[in-house]
Formats: sequence, C-alpha cells, structure tokens
Amino acid sequence: MLKQFNKFLIFAILVAVALYVTLTNSETATLKLGPTLHVTTYAGVIYLGVFTLGCVAASMVALFFGFKSYLRERKLRSIERTRQAFFELFVQARCHMASTEFGAARDVLEQILRHDTNNVIARVELSHCLESIGDLREALRVLDETRHSSRSSSEVLFRAAELNRKLGNNTAASDNLALIVEKGPNKRALELIRELSEELGRPDSALEYQNALEKTGYRSEEMTQIKTRLTFANILRESKDEATLRQALPPFIKRYPNYAPALDQLAQLEINLGHLDNAAELLVKAAKAANGDPARWHKVVDLWLNAPQVDVRSRADHALAAARSATQNTRGLFRIKAELFVARTLLAVTRAEDAREVLNSIQTLAEKEGVQLTPELIQEQIHLKGLCLSRLGLIKETAELWQHLVEPAQSSTSSKALPLSSRSAPSPILSTP
Repeated sequence: MLKQFNKFLIFAILVAVALYVTLTNSETATLKLGPTLHVTTYAGVIYLGVFTLGCVAASMVALFFGFKSYLRERKLRSIERTRQAFFELFVQARCHMASTEFGAARDVLEQILRHDTNNVIARVELSHCLESIGDLREALRVLDETRHSSRSSSEVLFRAAELNRKLGNNTAASDNLALIVEKGPNKRALELIRELSEELGRPDSALEYQNALEKTGYRSEEMTQIKTRLTFANILRESKDEATLRQALPPFIKRYPNYAPALDQLAQLEINLGHLDNAAELLVKAAKAANGDPARWHKVVDLWLNAPQVDVRSRADHALAAARSATQNTRGLFRIKAELFVARTLLAVTRAEDAREVLNSIQTLAEKEGVQLTPELIQEQIHLKGLCLSRLGLIKETAELWQHLVEPAQSSTSSKALPLSSRSAPSPILSTP
C-alpha cells in the first residue's frame, strides 16, 4: 500500500511541476517543425515537450548501449562457463591418465575437441594419451591441424618433433624444430635439431645450428667437443679425394691438436703414401690424446709389425718402443693392461723369454700399484704365459699352467678364482698378437 502511495505521490509532483511550468510560461510560442508544419501553444508546453523528447532520446541511447553491454556480458558468461566446463573435463581426463585409464581419458579429450577443435592443450594431452596406448601415428595426426596453423605453439612443435623421432621420421622432426628456431633462438630446439642434422648426415647444417647455439651465450666443454666433431665431419664430407683431405686436415689438427679421429685419418693418408714414420708419430699422438687407450697403441704396434718395406729387426724395435710408450704415465689397472700389452708385443716379435719376465712381474706390479687383478686380467695373464711357455718348449711348466687354469681352486694366487663361465669363453689373446 505504501509503494502505491509513493508512486501516486511522485506522479502528483510531476503533474504539479508540469502545471507550474505551463502557467508561469503562459505566453504563446510557435515551434516550426518544417516549411509548412508549425505548432503554436503555450511556451511552457513547448518547453516540457522538448524536455520530454530529450529524456526519451537519452533513454533510447542508454537502452541501446545497455542492451549491447548485456549481450557482451552474456557472451563473457558463456565463455566462462565453457572454460569452466573445459577445466573440469580436463581435470577428469588427467585423473584417468594418472590411473592409466587411457581409453576413458581419450573419450573425455575427444569430447573437449568436439566442442573446441582449436584447443591446443587438449590436442597435446590427447597425443600423450594416444602415445601411451601405443598409437603414435594417431597421436601425431591429432596435432596436424594446429601444427600447420597460425595457432601453432612451440609446445606443439616440440611434441610433433618428439613423435616423428620415435617413428623414425627424423626429417619431419627436423622440420618441426626448424619452425621453432625461425621464431627465435631456442636452446633446446637448437640442440635437438643439431643432433638430428648430424644423424641425417648433414654436418654442415649441424655446424650452423651449433654456431647459432653458441651465439646465445651458451658455452661448455661438451660444446667445444661437439663443434670439433662436427667441423671434422664437415671436412670429411667436403673433401672429394685424398689430396683435398690431406690439405684440409693439417690446419684442423693445428687448431684441435688432441682430436684423435683427425690424427688417425691423417695417419692413414700417410700410410697410403708409404710415410710410416709420420704415420706412427700421428698414431702415437692420437693414443696420448685418447688418454692411453690400449686399442690405439695396438694400431701403432700393428703398423710396424705389418710394414713389409721395413726389415724385421727394425720392425720389432719400433713395435716394442711403441708398446713400452703405452706404459708411460699410467697407473693402476691401466698400467697392468699396458704391461700385458708389452708382453703380447714381445711374443709377436718372438722374444718369449723377455715376455716371460714381464708376465712374472705382473703380480708384483699389481701389489705395488695397490690394485687387485680382475678375473679378465688374470685369464689374459695365464693365456699369455701359456703361449710364452709353449714357445719356449717348457712342456712341464705349460702343463702345470693349464692345470692351474682348469682347477682354479688350487691356485696359490691371492686373487679370486675364475668362474666356469669365464673359463668356457676362448681368450682373445689366443688369436695371436
């Protein structure tokens, strides 16, 4: 009842104001609305009409913008509801994946994509889900639409590169990573595309990406080694013949003096030309650069042992000198291996008595170095000693040695006996030094 009274009161006030304005402006006035159309009445009525018309016009403008705001707000609310629904479905899908219910997770993610085909997050998660199921090709397919559009993100491209690499499509993986690099320097992308380029046999491209990676300010010892390897691979790729390679290697070795593969390559070129002294010098440098790798010292020894243009005595002297060089600056088990290598070389140059002395001193040397001989080294020592004794014609000692090998429990050595599985395998030493 009070509300109705208030409305009546407001209406009465408005009427009173209108009458007051009309009566206080009782003079007549003419309002021209067109060439022939005009209205003559009290000035107060005209004032009230103009005021009312202004209010109506302002109300229409306010109504227009109010309705427009309503539509915008309605759209925003719809987007928010969609976003909330996506969030809830996404959480549900992640829960399924955490429970290894990949089929259920796939259904939920596909439901999201049916309503929002451009949802990058859902596509990436669906690709992970499909990969877990084992369908890598389908996982890659769901990324294709986004990957080739302007909405493509680095995450999608990294993901596509990962899947392509697992499928063996290294070229496609490289293309995806190249798209990331085009957007700007990316350390991870540069590292991956450098590795892929090297695997694809493109050392020139790999070297370019390596240089781009260095421009980002990233430095490390591993990076230096990688650049050295790539530079060497690029030299091999660009060298069409031995003459070109021979010209390119010396400057490279001068810049990277401790890169063993380059020293090996140049040594082989020297061998092809018959320059054995130069080749041996390069192989020795390579062995030292590789921290005394026994296999590299073998190359030096084999070089002299298989050099037909050198007399037998000189071959033996050079081979022994190389073998003894392998023992320098070595400690521990590496020293033991180097001494066994010397014994093998002595046997190869028919100096069995000297080889026997070296082999007899192995146990004392091991104690001096403070190391315990491994079963493999013990087996190698016994095999070499047996070969040595047989060449010296010491049949009785040879028989005792073989008995020691067959019955390790009777061995007086402080080292552990060899397992039967080790004794059943033929020794590599018996293939002759």
